[in-house]
Amino acid sequence: MNRILKPCGRLSLCAEMVREGSRLADIGTDHGYLPIELCLSEKIPSALACDINPLPLRSAEENIAKYHLSNRIKTRLSDGLKEVRPDEVDDVVIAGMGGELIRDILTAAPWVKDEAKRLVLQPMTHHEDLVLWLYENGFAIIDQTAVLDDGKYYTVLSAQYNGQSQPCDSYTALVGKLGLDDENSRGFLSRSLHNLRNKSKGDPAILPLVRRLEEAIRESE
Repeated sequence: MNRILKPCGRLSLCAEMVREGSRLADIGTDHGYLPIELCLSEKIPSALACDINPLPLRSAEENIAKYHLSNRIKTRLSDGLKEVRPDEVDDVVIAGMGGELIRDILTAAPWVKDEAKRLVLQPMTHHEDLVLWLYENGFAIIDQTAVLDDGKYYTVLSAQYNGQSQPCDSYTALVGKLGLDDENSRGFLSRSLHNLRNKSKGDPAILPLVRRLEEAIRESE
């Protein structure tokens, strides 16, 4: 199969976390590459490719037709998950958006609080706000890793509802389930540390978090 997604890219990492045989909703599908690759590889039987804007959907439709997948991948104009029914999908991918926006999309779709559903999330910014929301709203983080893609670090995580909300301090929200023994995770958290240092110049209350993350990264090297 000719790959649609770049190997080892952030969307390839999302594809790896989608469960075998699941019906997928790809929110913010853009060109539709993620559901196309997953269907071509026979990892999933079907998908909804959703976007809030008509132009990306037209691009996705053209690509879907190019690979003769129109009977398996349906496009849908949708603001987040608002036009997706819970009985249509098993796994939900939301990638390429800020963590705060992903959080708001999930908040507006309470049906994702279902132990049978799996979320695969790739926040571009403010990942700690998304991790905090997941913990506080009864989700377990099943897997989280980082990837270097075109010179930038990203994190991808999968989560599933278990109804057990738990407290989450600022350090846990920042690190999540990332393993500091992994080079990409260290790179991702080092970038976060750099941003925190800049913020701490105007907000000294952040300094304890900066010191704790500095120590954790130093001990892992």
